[in-house]
Amino acid sequence: MTPLAFSMLRLLSDRRFHSGEDIAKSLDVSRASLSNAARSMQSCGITLDRVRGRGYRMNRDFEWLDRDAVVGMMGEKCRHFDIEIRDCIDSTSSELLRTNPPHGKVLAAELQTGGRGRMGRTWFAEPGRSLTFSAAWKFDQGAGFLSGLGLATGLSLVRAMKACGIGDIELKWPNDLLHRHRKLAGILIEVRGDMLGPSHVVIGIGINFSLSETMKERIDQAVVSIDSLPFTNPGRNRLFAAILCELSDMLEIFGKEGFAPFREEWSASHACHGKPVRIRLPSGKILEGRVCGVNEKGEILLEDGQSFSSGEVSLRGKS
Repeated sequence: MTPLAFSMLRLLSDRRFHSGEDIAKSLDVSRASLSNAARSMQSCGITLDRVRGRGYRMNRDFEWLDRDAVVGMMGEKCRHFDIEIRDCIDSTSSELLRTNPPHGKVLAAELQTGGRGRMGRTWFAEPGRSLTFSAAWKFDQGAGFLSGLGLATGLSLVRAMKACGIGDIELKWPNDLLHRHRKLAGILIEVRGDMLGPSHVVIGIGINFSLSETMKERIDQAVVSIDSLPFTNPGRNRLFAAILCELSDMLEIFGKEGFAPFREEWSASHACHGKPVRIRLPSGKILEGRVCGVNEKGEILLEDGQSFSSGEVSLRGKS
């Protein structure tokens, strides 16, 4: 989407009809430019009602991410983060990695054109239909100490969702949140620094708030969104604030004690705990076993004593 498209969308957020002439005058552009902007919205899953003689209208609710609203809901915990929100960016995590951000920098975006997940996957999202952001954090320890950070981050998301009235969310090792075995959110942890420390970490988070049919067709796995769950939708800003509050608490503890304090609670929320699974290792090799938990490093444990620090897990007998 173009910057003009975002400006136009903001004018239409009241869901009333606005004439093309009024919009063009307000934004100081031509009518032809408005038509091009509307087409760029369609490519991102946003369709406007357009009626001759009445103009354009937004045909669904659109809650903009609002930094001031998020900060206001966080209370004193907002002091741990410097929050920035942009309309469009390739990837919030990529931007933080490029710019050597300060400790506590949080970057969110209405639209990511190159959102990334684990194993080089693409994170698909549409404007206003997701919550995508990344946070930069510095640890005194090296990368080995941080091996369970992704799991602890997932637990923070589960806690935040519960605080917002969203239940029945499970964790899938190592980085997904599920509802009834459908993916709701994903986490990407990227670490830079010396082996003995300090380490600079970028925590990337993506949550589905709403999914169009077009978007569902683009995603190659079972997915679900917050607005389809049997709970009241808390809104993106409220959930964003709740997540940052939980991250603040978790990161403080993790920086001192690692993953160990979160291990038991994480295992209790693991969708695959006690179940037979297949593990596809980065080499492509596939192993089978029954999950019995995770260790203090965040590695998944099987009943036969094997442990793994990376790989893809699926329930045995399911894709």
